[in-house]
Amino acid sequence: MSWLRRYLIPVFAACITLAVGIALGGGPLQSAGADDSASLREDNQRLEDTLTGLESARVFDDAWTAALAPRVLDGRLADAQVTLVVLPGVSDDAVDDMRVAIEQAGGRAAAVVAVDADVLDPGKKTYVASVADSSLSGASGIDVPPETDVYARFGSLLARAYVGSSASGGAFDDVAVKVDAELRGAKLVRIAEEPLRRGSLVVVLGAGDSGDEAVTEAAQVIATELVVELARRADAVVVSTPPSGRVEGGLLDALSAGDDLAGLRVSTVNAGTTSGGLVSTVYALASALADEPGDFGVVDGKAVLPPGFASPSD
Repeated sequence: MSWLRRYLIPVFAACITLAVGIALGGGPLQSAGADDSASLREDNQRLEDTLTGLESARVFDDAWTAALAPRVLDGRLADAQVTLVVLPGVSDDAVDDMRVAIEQAGGRAAAVVAVDADVLDPGKKTYVASVADSSLSGASGIDVPPETDVYARFGSLLARAYVGSSASGGAFDDVAVKVDAELRGAKLVRIAEEPLRRGSLVVVLGAGDSGDEAVTEAAQVIATELVVELARRADAVVVSTPPSGRVEGGLLDALSAGDDLAGLRVSTVNAGTTSGGLVSTVYALASALADEPGDFGVVDGKAVLPPGFASPSD
């Protein structure tokens, strides 16, 4: 839709302008003599004016997008039960905004599950393994991966406690209650409210961390394993991150690196939780449920919108 394109372009332009300003300040302008001080002040003022104008345009466009969102979302997730899985680093505001978007789309947040940072910390693998083994002890009806697949086992527990496909049913049954108590008791997850059901749809919110540091890369691999296990038990999943989630070393980059998601209904969006990003996330989830999963947001430098929107060139 044209309004989403108008939103993305100013933000991108603002980032480029800011980068240019920093480069000038640390480069040619840094070595300018006293005689150039007036010119320097003028250049800085122009940059400030440009950034102010772009920020004002962004705020205004975001207000329009937020005002239109309820109409665009209406009925997109009618009567759907959705579980939100929140990875470390995601703000409470982002979670609240996603929850509102789900409700505007006619759905309901069946559970909001915050995954603790220890789960994605490779240094805590032994502890995560011990919790998984304890939680699996005596629990029935769980398709358990081998003991060597620690994070797949943890992911299967996460799914059994808070996710239920339309085929398996979404009741928060005795097994789910047991696993939930084990995971919360070990402080590996936090629940905002007591879940009444397990969602058949899943929204995974990621913080957008990226980079080639070993710890970051390991965390993305772990998160990928959790997403795979959730997707195997849900009707559809969408993974939403800020724009950086798709760059090298980001979560969406890690998800696309292998073929573990092949044949699973998983969409990805790297538009964050701006108003346009929230709308895109809901549409991407609905698209995955309709067996049309895809990668949406900014892909290879181009805006890719979920089915249901006009293309940016229209």
